[in-house]
Amino acid sequence: MLFTTFSVEKPLLYYKGGEFSAQGAWCHRPMYHKGDYELILCLKGPIYLQIDNQKITVSPNEIVLIPPFTPMSGYQDSDTPVDFYWLHFFSQHKETTFEADENAMFSEIKTNKNSKHRLSLPLHFKLPDYESATILIHQILSIHNELSSIEERDYLVSALLIQLYKSYFNHFDVQSDSAKINDMKEWIRANMSSTLTVAEIADNMHLNVDYLTRLFKKCTGMTTLQYLNHIKIEVATLLLIRTEMSVKQIAAASYFNDSKVFMRRFKKSTGLSPSEYRKSCNLIHLNNPHVDPQIPIPKRIVDSIDYIPENGNVPEDSPSPNSRNL
Repeated sequence: MLFTTFSVEKPLLYYKGGEFSAQGAWCHRPMYHKGDYELILCLKGPIYLQIDNQKITVSPNEIVLIPPFTPMSGYQDSDTPVDFYWLHFFSQHKETTFEADENAMFSEIKTNKNSKHRLSLPLHFKLPDYESATILIHQILSIHNELSSIEERDYLVSALLIQLYKSYFNHFDVQSDSAKINDMKEWIRANMSSTLTVAEIADNMHLNVDYLTRLFKKCTGMTTLQYLNHIKIEVATLLLIRTEMSVKQIAAASYFNDSKVFMRRFKKSTGLSPSEYRKSCNLIHLNNPHVDPQIPIPKRIVDSIDYIPENGNVPEDSPSPNSRNL
């Protein structure tokens, strides 16, 4: 399995990103990454990609990472609707791509042999809890503050990679308390309702309520009740950024019996009313017909790292599989 490293001692540097969707037959045009990584989160698919010499099928809720200096293209039309987030960024370190066994990687991480500032992620994997990543990516793409002296998106991209790293390896650890909590979270998501109680969860997990609460707090930093409220707000947030539903409809769909209670809890959690949150998060680069337009690399990135060649199209000496972009 192919992995890539990410050094987060210094923040990763956001370059460009957006959301792309297509309703008819579509195939990704040929591209070549010069110094930058690309992250793709598939929302609707499948997407058929050839990365270097490897063909992969990307399904909904799966992540793909394309390393620098790598040709990529589509190798087959997606005949069903396609929707995905795409995000380009640079590392301030020279990273490596390597082949490794998942068990060996997990063992290395579990025994703390990995540097605390170094993450390793597969180039293609299914995201266990895609909701949090979806919200964070949308937040990154919604930021348009050219006057800020601190590039907020750099730190959010770094936080995103850390979140993906923790999500992937926690899910992989089937023996840990975290894995038990992950199973519990999946059950809660599948059985969520406005009346679900901590006692019901404990009964289903065959655990004492007090023990369940202590274990949940230890692994997540939240009580079970706080997590239930967190999930409701997360569902509402996804509906706000991904649908045109009214606030009242979203309150009901996110398991709140009272829309006023929903609006009060949402503002307490996010600092914004539902309407304000939706307005702040709808300014993303959407439906560019070319996907990944070539734009100049920002000066702040060029000044930070010294190994970026001129960005451009696929060079003549690199493989360029036939494809077309509609």
